[in-house]
Amino acid sequence: MKIKLYKNIFLLFLILNFSNFSAYAENTVDTVFNKNKIVTFSLLKHENTLGEIDYFDFLRSSIITQPEFLFANLQSIEKSENLKYAQRQRWPELNARVINDHALDRDIDDITSIRKRRDDSFDAVVELSQPIYSGGTINAEIRKARYDHNLSNIEKENALSNLILDANKYYLSAVKSKELYDYGIMLIDEMAPYLEKVKERVDIGITDPIELALFSIKFNALKSRIQILKTQQDRDIAIFEYFFEKKFSEIYFPEVSVMSIRMNNSRETYNVKGAKIKLNSAKEETKIIKGEFRPQLGFNTRYTRYDLDEDENDSDIRGGVYFSMPLFTFGRARAKISSYKAKENATQMNIDIERKADEVGETEIVNIVQSAINTRSEIFSSFKDTQNQRRIIKNRLDSTAFSAESYVNSGLEEINLLEEFLDVEIRLLHGYFTYLHQNQGLNNLIRVSPWIVRIIKKGI
Repeated sequence: MKIKLYKNIFLLFLILNFSNFSAYAENTVDTVFNKNKIVTFSLLKHENTLGEIDYFDFLRSSIITQPEFLFANLQSIEKSENLKYAQRQRWPELNARVINDHALDRDIDDITSIRKRRDDSFDAVVELSQPIYSGGTINAEIRKARYDHNLSNIEKENALSNLILDANKYYLSAVKSKELYDYGIMLIDEMAPYLEKVKERVDIGITDPIELALFSIKFNALKSRIQILKTQQDRDIAIFEYFFEKKFSEIYFPEVSVMSIRMNNSRETYNVKGAKIKLNSAKEETKIIKGEFRPQLGFNTRYTRYDLDEDENDSDIRGGVYFSMPLFTFGRARAKISSYKAKENATQMNIDIERKADEVGETEIVNIVQSAINTRSEIFSSFKDTQNQRRIIKNRLDSTAFSAESYVNSGLEEINLLEEFLDVEIRLLHGYFTYLHQNQGLNNLIRVSPWIVRIIKKGI
């Protein structure tokens, strides 16, 4: 009893200390994170927004039924079955056959020839064969199948990560287009009454007619801009509804925490990792081809039951060792092996190509994200200043210093700056996601994996 009590006390002590350590670690991570994090679209201070967890849940739920992932999943299943087949090549093979051999016509002069005048047969044969040495092809095929299976898992993870990028892009494009169009309609509704007021000012001689003409031109330009925004909104919302298979309703800007990033050479892209696996697979292919021209050794055992159509029980069991080896192939072996060796070398070079593309792509992504971080506040400040200037000009309508052209110009500049700011926020979030994709970390951030998706699809 004392030993059991001591064990319980010790376990309780460990649990309490582990909990305290976890809490301390969480607080430490949060403290460091909060010092450097940037929350996307938070400067807009919209009343309705989508939190990070809800946004990740939305993205996660949208990729389960996408055909790209389903295709990658089926390929993984195929490679898994190929691996099983390769592993079972080591096992013996048991065959059964029935030999029904009847002479339909005979024209033989040598009546003493037993071979030529053999009787009809109706026999059953069961044969067991087991390869002992096949030039290393079986082991190479198993290793190749295992590499191919690992590659299919990488491609499945890559498909998931790419689908998250696509979902994020379509979501942000739709919500941005909706925001710009709604804002543009607000400006049109606000400025439309001022057209009549400017006409009245011209009629009573307060304003020069040229001012009215300039206002009309700029106002028409603003309306044309809004029509373009409407076309973009309709397009982006249609893409959104097709991809997510739901109506575009109550969709808001996501507020996602983004950390400052830098080049990370310690992590590889899915393409680089896949290229390395392809190289190992190509090496095994070369070994398989070499094995085809090496000795083949094995044994077989055969049981034969003669004349099934008769009452006799004649049978025999035979067996032996078989051996074969190509002696001279007139250069075919060398040519085929050289071909696969060249393929292996090309696959080796492909790793360097993918690694180079990885470094170039990551450098570009880091620069995009850092540029967005550095300019987002400045662009938003310019937008707010232009917004305030428009309101000041609007409030001076009854003053002789009122400028109709400046009023509508401020509206045009305002919507341009809003679009620029939204583009910066989208580049920031999408660039951050792309950076994580490059370093195989996006699936972990969204908390999705091929195994989780499989469980969700099964309804567990």
